[in-house]
Amino acid sequence: MCQGSSIVWYNLPHTCKIEVDTGLTCPSGEAARTLHLFVRASSAPTGFAPFESHRSGRGAERDQVQPPSAESSPHDRRLDRAARRFNAQGMGLWTHAEFAEQLGGGRPAICGPTTERKDLLFQVYQRSFEVVAWHLRGATRRREQPLKVVRSLVATVLNPARPEIAAPSEIELLSTARGAKLRSLHDALVAELAEVLAAGAQTGQVRVCDFPVAAGAILGLVLWTPVASHRMPPAKLFNRPRVIEALQDLLTYGRAGDRSVEVEAPRLDLAPPRFPAGFGFPEPQSLSREEVLVNASYLLNRCGGWLAPPEEVSKRLSCDSRPLLDLAGDKAGLVRACQARTIDVFYRILEEAFANGRATDAAALAFAQALAEAYLREDVQPLRPFVGLEALSPEDLAALRIRWRVLWANLRGRQVDAVANHQLRERYYDLTPLIWTALCGWLASGLLDGGDRASDHSREVAQLMRLGLAPV
Repeated sequence: MCQGSSIVWYNLPHTCKIEVDTGLTCPSGEAARTLHLFVRASSAPTGFAPFESHRSGRGAERDQVQPPSAESSPHDRRLDRAARRFNAQGMGLWTHAEFAEQLGGGRPAICGPTTERKDLLFQVYQRSFEVVAWHLRGATRRREQPLKVVRSLVATVLNPARPEIAAPSEIELLSTARGAKLRSLHDALVAELAEVLAAGAQTGQVRVCDFPVAAGAILGLVLWTPVASHRMPPAKLFNRPRVIEALQDLLTYGRAGDRSVEVEAPRLDLAPPRFPAGFGFPEPQSLSREEVLVNASYLLNRCGGWLAPPEEVSKRLSCDSRPLLDLAGDKAGLVRACQARTIDVFYRILEEAFANGRATDAAALAFAQALAEAYLREDVQPLRPFVGLEALSPEDLAALRIRWRVLWANLRGRQVDAVANHQLRERYYDLTPLIWTALCGWLASGLLDGGDRASDHSREVAQLMRLGLAPV
């Protein structure tokens, strides 16, 4: 075989495909042709590992990656089922019987969120990161162009025919060691994808940007899109193949109508509106309603439905829990208050972004930048749109969903005007609620540490939404 040729063995359910890079070139100098051979799985060459690629040059150190073994392992199949349940309902809605079923029905006693449930949570998150890593490395081997790597990653991870991955929404519930393990898996994925983007920028195939932030946003959209697809009604509108196409298009070209035009967006004031003084906290614990709801939102965002927020919020604020119970009454009351505040934050940002006759493209950029910064800042952070819904009554949930639909309709009206003025692209703008729900899920997860750089990071996220990754 000629130098530089390669053989890649694909392990499929009933057949196998051998991909042979012949090493031949056309007279015009085009890239080498590829030969595909399909054979029965039982005739695999002895000693040939699935997805093992014998090649030289870039990516050679990643050639020993093993694929997820969902088809051969009952344990992995249980993790896949659990991941789908996590995304659709969260752990807070699971009964003991349903949870025991996920474990295989072999454990009569359920010890609560401190034992088996946390074990399952860790295993599901770890498997999700490993599956994404496997798809990323497969895309890197199959594709030479970085943008095609990104498009392939989105398509393979979100493929509805494949097992669903779980968004790591509740890492804070796990032990310090397990949380650090999952963050290291996430950070390694970010670094690997950022390396792909940086290499593309060097060859002029990718727009120059903050590559780690862009890589984190890509992974965030991939990880949280299944959650948004389950929980943003009506789910029937979110056809998964179309969602995949929308994400690929967004990450490639962004939303700008004219990408060659530079747009500067002002940084909006995220200071909360002035509320009355403390509402019952004894001095020196005088706290505002806003501060209580911000901290409650932070805890709910990180820990989902496990915690009893009034008690946990009082612990976080080092104050008596009785005034919080008077404020909220119970967990459902606190969730209602946090959700109402979140919608108010969205409206406040939206109105300020489009105020004073600001051009639509600049206003859209200002909205994206301010919303991203709000979710990155602990002193402002709203609640994720889909968190805590299990605590609400059917009536409260129906009313909340109406408020969210009105909000998204308001935002869509602004976008229609922008499309009519050719300042935003028309494609897939109706999926904005889904995309923003997924993005807010990632931004509030703590996987991207805002800290002192919340403003810089939010600007990068907004530019990614506006311009995508393609060169300008």
